[in-house]
Amino acid sequence: MPESTQMSFELATLEGRPLLLGALLLVLAPWLILGGSIAAQGFAAWKAHGLHEITAPLVCTAVWAVVALASRRSHATLCDGVLSVRSTFYRCSVPVEALDLAKARLFDREERTELGTARKRNGVGLPGFHSGHFKLKNGERAFVAVASGRWRLWLPRRGGGGLLLEPRNARAMLDALRAAMQAHPARLAAAPGTR
Repeated sequence: MPESTQMSFELATLEGRPLLLGALLLVLAPWLILGGSIAAQGFAAWKAHGLHEITAPLVCTAVWAVVALASRRSHATLCDGVLSVRSTFYRCSVPVEALDLAKARLFDREERTELGTARKRNGVGLPGFHSGHFKLKNGERAFVAVASGRWRLWLPRRGGGGLLLEPRNARAMLDALRAAMQAHPARLAAAPGTR
């Protein structure tokens, strides 16, 4: 019996400009608003009546820290013919037989705008970073793990939907999936929801 092999692929994380923009919107802006409120009321008056106003900036800062740290856990693994993807708080596992790899595409996000995210169903959506379940501009539902990079990988599922990923080495990931498809004979008849 052959030993199971596992391959890991790094996915893009929240970094660079999107990280800075998110920090400005979710951390700096609430604290500046609070500072403006204190300046307008005077510190003594604010301390007497407005101490509860500090809750919103604290919550925003905590949420931002959790999302930024959770994005660091984004990765994909291919083991025994199953692709498992983890991005922030979301996971997705798909047998390679359920993927339509003949239609899989490595593409430039600026050229294939129909594969961009349109509406969040259950996920994290920040400028330059999307993680979780989204509806795409072409109407497809997808598990998404992308950041602000240019190259993305579209892995359609048989029967609709798919995975929209931004692996650090997308070509190697696609080649590994195609090799896994060859190594694991098709079990489409037994796989639910793949017709």
